[in-house]
Amino acid sequence: MIGKRSEQRDLFDVGNVYALELPAKSFYAQLAKAAPNLFSDDKFEALYSKRMGRPSVPPSALAMALILQGHDQVSDAEAIARTAFDLRWAAVLGREAGTPLCAKSTLQLFRAQLILNDGVRSLFVESIMEAKRKGLMKGVLRVAVDTKPILGRGAVEDTYNLLATGIRQLARAIARTNGQRTEEFLRERGFERFTADSVKGAADIDWSDEKARNSFLGAVVQDARKLLDLSTDASEDVERASDLLRQLLLQDIEEKPAPDGGTVISVKEGTAPGRVPSVNDPEMRHGRKSSSKRFDGHKASVAVDIESQIIVAADVLSGDAADQTDVLSLVKNAEANSGEAVAETLGDCAYGGGPTRVAFEEAGRTLIAKVPRECARDGFYPKSAFQIDLENNTVTCPAGNTTDRYDDEKDGSKTFRFGSVCASCPLKGACTRSARGRTLTVHPQEAQLRTARQYQATSEGKKKLRSRVAVEHALARLGHLGIGQARYRGKRKTAYQLLIAATIANLRRTWNWLEARNPSDSTPTGAPPHALRQLMAAISWILTTNWVATAVQIWRPHQRQILCQAVSKRTGFAGMLTFRPTF
Repeated sequence: MIGKRSEQRDLFDVGNVYALELPAKSFYAQLAKAAPNLFSDDKFEALYSKRMGRPSVPPSALAMALILQGHDQVSDAEAIARTAFDLRWAAVLGREAGTPLCAKSTLQLFRAQLILNDGVRSLFVESIMEAKRKGLMKGVLRVAVDTKPILGRGAVEDTYNLLATGIRQLARAIARTNGQRTEEFLRERGFERFTADSVKGAADIDWSDEKARNSFLGAVVQDARKLLDLSTDASEDVERASDLLRQLLLQDIEEKPAPDGGTVISVKEGTAPGRVPSVNDPEMRHGRKSSSKRFDGHKASVAVDIESQIIVAADVLSGDAADQTDVLSLVKNAEANSGEAVAETLGDCAYGGGPTRVAFEEAGRTLIAKVPRECARDGFYPKSAFQIDLENNTVTCPAGNTTDRYDDEKDGSKTFRFGSVCASCPLKGACTRSARGRTLTVHPQEAQLRTARQYQATSEGKKKLRSRVAVEHALARLGHLGIGQARYRGKRKTAYQLLIAATIANLRRTWNWLEARNPSDSTPTGAPPHALRQLMAAISWILTTNWVATAVQIWRPHQRQILCQAVSKRTGFAGMLTFRPTF
């Protein structure tokens, strides 16, 4: 049953007991000020039974604890400890110091429910609504989109250790169904080599000898196939581990016939598309943000409102996915999250391809993305030096020669050929070295690319493309909140981490903007009036006094005087307290 947050402030709230004044510009002070109205318990009602069980810890308090955990980037155990012993956390949660908010398992279960039911998105949407309530974000949106690499949580291994880890994982699943320990199962079946921490490190071979390497790899592959033959159990864990091991074999292993009639097993050259680099997190992929920047993990894809710099949509892509993957869905999510229409979408060169432009055009949306500048190849005339007539399907070269001969390619492009006319052309030395003459490829979306290239050369186009820097600022804020490294395994949990970080970034952005706009409104948060603190301290001290002994003699004047002096000395209420006997 869901527990609700009480509107009545706790008598021994940390601010009542301690002279706590949080710096007004700190995130803790800003969150403490907004906490009573930020998250509603009713929004989490679907996660709880309406009748069964006793009232839970208020989900609004648990949500606030997760926000604080994401901001401070601490473990679950440390987060629970801070709800009791960090006065800043206690001030935000409106609690007395010394008592944890809940058990660690309660926080973990609440987070699991948010992940499974996409409840974390309601926290993210609330941060957008906060920006709208404060007046930072309003009206039609212009969004900028971009991605950021997220390093995966799983261990990345080479082929030898990767196969060994996959074998151990399958052996563990089979042994569990048989009620055995993993090491016992491996030794009974003759797979002792996989009991070592590193099968490659334990192998006594000359790694500079290719034949020895392939022989060892062949033995590992044979053991993997033997184990797969034993995985006849239909349990979900065994089936999942079997599928993963088969995928590892297919992606990395190559078999070729040997001269003696046998088979040579070796590691495939190159990287297979969609290769799994980690058994611990099979959803990780080899990614590339640029030609020189590689990573293993996932990609954060975000959309940011340019005017307010509020993140209005965020999702996690596969590490090997192109930046523009599902960008149209991201824009639609931005509209659903904010309740506002998106007028324009701005992106870098990754979003400037023809298929993406066509998808936006067919959806009736405006996409402004930079088209890469054409460079002269080997010093020859670039494509822009040729006149392309899309209506008549002709191309005219710088020398004035026109051709209508072309071949249709599988991707929809057209390759125009000038052929023998180039042989006698005076400009051939600056155009091509080929004896067959110059060729020119016309893109399937050449018209859209030509229009975009012309627009980005105008002053208006340059100004709009420069405004895309807003998304770079948002990605920097997410990086400061730890998005560069995944805290959890799997895309779904990493998406939770991304949305929590985006929620914190949005709240911080909104409150800092409000502070800059109304600096006079900033007052220390966390401490009630001085007299109230003294009164709370007096009550706290009085309640710990031995009243059984005191009440017997309270009517005696000298005892009454001693008690008043003690309370006044302890609390500073000199001359303000009087005790009259009532019996």
